[in-house]
Amino acid sequence: MPSLSIHILSIALCLSSGFQQGYIASVLNQPYAQIEQFINSSWIERTGHPISDSTLHLLWSLLNVCFPIATIFGQFLAGWMCSQFGRKYTALIASFLYIPGALLCAAAKWCFPAFELLFVGRIIWSLANGVNTVNATVWIVECAPPQIRGRMAAMQEFFMALGSLLTQAVGVPFSTDELWPYNFLPNCAVVVVSMVMFAWVAESPQFIMEKYNDVDRARKALAQYHGVSEDDPSVESEMRICEQSIGKNKEKKKNTVGGIETNHTGMEIMFMPWRAKDQTSRLIRYCAWVGVMVKIAYVFTGARSLRGYSTFILYTLSNFTYSQATWLSFATGLLRLPFTLVPVFLVDRLGRRPLIVVSMLVSFVSILLMIVAIDINGEWKYATFIGLTVLLLINTCGIGSVSRFYAAELVPRNLLLSSVSTLTMFEALTKIGVEFAFYPTANVIGAQSLLLFLVPTGIFTVMCYLMCPETSRMTVNEVLNNVAAKKKMDVVFPM
Repeated sequence: MPSLSIHILSIALCLSSGFQQGYIASVLNQPYAQIEQFINSSWIERTGHPISDSTLHLLWSLLNVCFPIATIFGQFLAGWMCSQFGRKYTALIASFLYIPGALLCAAAKWCFPAFELLFVGRIIWSLANGVNTVNATVWIVECAPPQIRGRMAAMQEFFMALGSLLTQAVGVPFSTDELWPYNFLPNCAVVVVSMVMFAWVAESPQFIMEKYNDVDRARKALAQYHGVSEDDPSVESEMRICEQSIGKNKEKKKNTVGGIETNHTGMEIMFMPWRAKDQTSRLIRYCAWVGVMVKIAYVFTGARSLRGYSTFILYTLSNFTYSQATWLSFATGLLRLPFTLVPVFLVDRLGRRPLIVVSMLVSFVSILLMIVAIDINGEWKYATFIGLTVLLLINTCGIGSVSRFYAAELVPRNLLLSSVSTLTMFEALTKIGVEFAFYPTANVIGAQSLLLFLVPTGIFTVMCYLMCPETSRMTVNEVLNNVAAKKKMDVVFPM
């Protein structure tokens, strides 16, 4: 029976990470026409002439990609913050930064013509979310029992949909020239709630061991999260993993990875294959890069990008009226919410691998339908809506949910913090390129811009089928041993 502490931690992490990610990604979606007009009016106020369409589209793309760009810096910062301040205080500091970020975005309208405040606020907001995204993944993996770890981590997608839905619900009445700043403000109340919840929960036992080497305090925190007594076998097993990961024999020159000694550091294993050539390093590197592949595959399904541009796709590319586009965008967000609960209940039963592969295959078909429907135009516009909706829903209950924690289940505990920070960077870099390219390209060539998603999705579907191991209900050492056996590598990690 999951404990109250792990539920509170999970909800707080979801509010500070997934919810915020959904909110930031979607907050510009419905009032995009009004904000573009505001930027143009600001330009006229300063220069006396309107901004060109191409420059305006470029500025809008830059405003959107402020999110993944700032997220990268936040993810790098997260590793240092988690090591220095711990998971709990990192979450509190990063969550507090959401408030000035949101307020600055709203203040841009009231400080006309200072449209730059939109960029500054979005950068601060996104930087904080990058920190919390890494912190949430690491903290829940370190504290949740293996039997429910997938379910706890999958809740992020539900809260991401909830954040997106809130912005779309607010966006329907507030997408006007005067009211669009109010789209940013409801988030502040959610931030306060999450900070109160963080104040209640215990620090991560992993950090307690790393920073203070306080076995009793770490054991107590772990027992609290697992909802068992301190002498329970599950607590003892996790404590052994904690002790192995921090390296009890620090005087040795060799490094320890999951209880196996290796002559290479984590960064050498991941990024220097010419140096880290032993079988243990090769196995860990393979699994780490499979995690990267799944994250990048999710980006190329287009679900993240197209969710943020759904009103544009329906209004500009598919010829719905603006009112119809905003309401249909809201309807899609509303449908996403119950679908996010599918992985919460099934990710530990069905497994990660089937959810990844099936959702990738359906994504390919959905994108193809959208391309055909937009090209035919007019009469097939509802087919565009169906394709977009199916794409968003299938990713919500498939790879979109699993990719949040799958990579963290493929690397040993002592590499977890550094690897999650690094792996999420590759995802963010891919997202920057995709989102920056899509909007200007779609304004020029229309439906063919979706080939940016169709072709990679087809390739990654095959790669995920061939390469992704199952991780459900297994410790990372069990996963690594299974992969080693499949690849016929002479490596055995201690159980």
